[in-house]
Amino acid sequence: MWPRSAGVVLGVLLPLAAAAQPAPAEQPMAPAAPAAQPAPAQPEPAPAPAQPAPDGPVLDLPPEHAAPPAPQEPAVGLGAGRAPEHELVRGLTEQRFRSAGASASNTSVGGYGEVHVRGTTTGRDGARAWVADIPRLVLFVAHEFTADIRSYVELEVEHSLSCASCPGAAELEQAYLEWNAAGRALGLRAGLVLVPMGIINQWHEPPVFHGVVRPKVETVVIPSTWREIAIGAFGQPLDWLRFEAYAMTGLDPLGFRAGGLAGGRQSGGLARANAWAGVARVEAEPLLGVVAGASVYASDAGSNGDGKFFLRDGTPVDLSVPVLGWTLDARWRRSGLETRVLFAEWHLPEARALMVSFNANGAPNFIDPTSPVATRIRGGYVEAAYDVLRPLDLGHELLPFARLEAYDTQSAVPEGHTANASYGVRELTLGASYRPTQGVVLKADYQLRDRTLGFDQTQLNFGLGFMY
Repeated sequence: MWPRSAGVVLGVLLPLAAAAQPAPAEQPMAPAAPAAQPAPAQPEPAPAPAQPAPDGPVLDLPPEHAAPPAPQEPAVGLGAGRAPEHELVRGLTEQRFRSAGASASNTSVGGYGEVHVRGTTTGRDGARAWVADIPRLVLFVAHEFTADIRSYVELEVEHSLSCASCPGAAELEQAYLEWNAAGRALGLRAGLVLVPMGIINQWHEPPVFHGVVRPKVETVVIPSTWREIAIGAFGQPLDWLRFEAYAMTGLDPLGFRAGGLAGGRQSGGLARANAWAGVARVEAEPLLGVVAGASVYASDAGSNGDGKFFLRDGTPVDLSVPVLGWTLDARWRRSGLETRVLFAEWHLPEARALMVSFNANGAPNFIDPTSPVATRIRGGYVEAAYDVLRPLDLGHELLPFARLEAYDTQSAVPEGHTANASYGVRELTLGASYRPTQGVVLKADYQLRDRTLGFDQTQLNFGLGFMY
């Protein structure tokens, strides 16, 4: 137990990044002509101009680290950078973005994955139940058609197996085209896009966050991994300022539950597009390694449930279901210290209309009145870590960390309903991340989950992650 405080506190994490400047391939020398007939000297062909890197996940170097030596240029780039504004989010220069993973073919491939072993105990006398899992493996392909037009696609397999009776799924995580219409200042993007809310939903590769599992606030309060069909703009109009803004398919209100909004994600699969959402994020980086961000989301999701809402007597009804959300976050990485903070809140002022709606057969759409869809969902966390190997200058990193979270998907409920207090949780995570090299991490942590009502839980986690 610890003091019941769900205050919003600060933290900053800039993920690690690897950037390598490929050198132009050496030109082969022409064979020497016989001495009696010397061949005329031929001018050495000019090297091909360097191409900017296609998109893809990247690990940041700490700002004080130097870039590694440049490798020989490959035929296909491995480990390309994300879009330029994403790279700059992490405190690197555009030069590093353009040098990371550039390839002769303008196509890059890569991926990331993680393996977990988790043991959970529920209640004081519960036995620890162990589970081993590969929660996700992602492969991506990015291609640059011109210096300004590129595509990016991620394919994901969850829990190893995908079939009708299997626990996993095979799905698209991202798939979009983007055009840098005005250089770094303004770009346009369209396709299946990650919703820019919070930190983890966009930067969720395992080496870039602490803990074997993702923070619960950025899983329960902010659904993860949340993506929708979208069109919008992004850019960096100033060296210290970045933004993203999209119109994207809205949530399905029939998927809302007492545990949050995650069931309303449509993920680009035959998504109902009667209701759209406006989403925007802005980030400021006043100092290298210091980033503060804010996101907003607004939609009326009711139209995505049209044809499925009825009164008790079978009369069809159109419902207005506004969904309003915002997040504030900050992260800082410097001199071996990594910190981050995040707070998120959602408002569904017409949740009561959902709770009293019926389907075409006359059955309630939401059948559990003891666990209503909330009118307010909120949560926040603070996290800090320090590299204890930094003074030894070994090139490895060992970062003990602590994270304190508080979240409640029943923070406020519709009139006439009672909040289910079992959804109010305070969670403490203590652990360590070991990075023997960039792109590889070994993790272990212990979690104490303190519920306002119901059995508390402890969880012991071990994991490894990689990205390239």
